[in-house]
Amino acid sequence: MPSLVLLLGGKGSRFGGKKQFLTYKGRYLFEYLLERVKDLFGEIILVVPEEDFEIFSRKYTGYKIAVGGSERQFSVYNGLQLVKEPIVVIHDGARPFASRHLFERLLTPEPCDGKIPVVPVRDTVKRVNHNGVVLETLPRKELFAVQTPQVFKTEILKGCHERALKENFIGTDDASLLERYGYKVCTTEGEIFNLKITYPEDWEIGLCLLKRLI
Repeated sequence: MPSLVLLLGGKGSRFGGKKQFLTYKGRYLFEYLLERVKDLFGEIILVVPEEDFEIFSRKYTGYKIAVGGSERQFSVYNGLQLVKEPIVVIHDGARPFASRHLFERLLTPEPCDGKIPVVPVRDTVKRVNHNGVVLETLPRKELFAVQTPQVFKTEILKGCHERALKENFIGTDDASLLERYGYKVCTTEGEIFNLKITYPEDWEIGLCLLKRLI
């Protein structure tokens, strides 16, 4: 069975607090997520802020606990050090609405080295310079928004993280590291309701989703 690395180490600067620790009906949102999917994994690693490490270690004794880093990429790297399974799934705690079905479709990267969920971009997208002037309109049919969970062959992902660390390269997601080093990344259909909570208004939408899902 694959490993799950759940990222709960963010500072939530754009949200105004630790969005990964939002609660609903007295429970953390990530607890609802784990309830849906934990039986799919041979081990689960929770990556948490350093100041929360001790309390998580005491409360979540059935999981491995890692300390988050200053960047998301460093948090993933820290979590990977505890992974023992040959396949690993990386998921952002700020996406607590991902369905079990989505996870089930991302339990193996075959026939590629990694697999990621994507959704087509619905809006027209323009490239704009720093002065606010439009440079070009990008072809929408070639553009997709990327989500997590993302699944990888563990040793390949670890190797890519090691190389990126040596080169001081920071990618926007783990798949970008595989792309940089020539590995093959496949896509699968994502979910519109797999919302990432980034800004306070996202939480307002999230509350509506919670009433639907829970």
